[in-house]
Amino acid sequence: MHDWGDADCVKILKNCKKAIPSKERGGKVIILDIMVGAGSSSEQKHVETQRDEQEWKNIIFEAGFSDYKIIPVLGVRSIIEAYPQKFM
Repeated sequence: MHDWGDADCVKILKNCKKAIPSKERGGKVIILDIMVGAGSSSEQKHVETQRDEQEWKNIIFEAGFSDYKIIPVLGVRSIIEAYPQKFM
């Protein structure tokens, strides 16, 4: 999603949200992408144009997800799990 603008990312995530079950039924979207602030400082100089956690949070919530989790895994790359709203 790092090649897409914020509005396009919101649109993509909204479409993903339509296709998955509720959080209670195991629904989530998994994103592997660059997270500014993850990894060592030497890796950070190459990711200045990427999103930080607050920017990801804004996109995730704007797309209608109610929760998220970020797991740093590979240097500046993180797994971002976005969870849909609970089933009502």
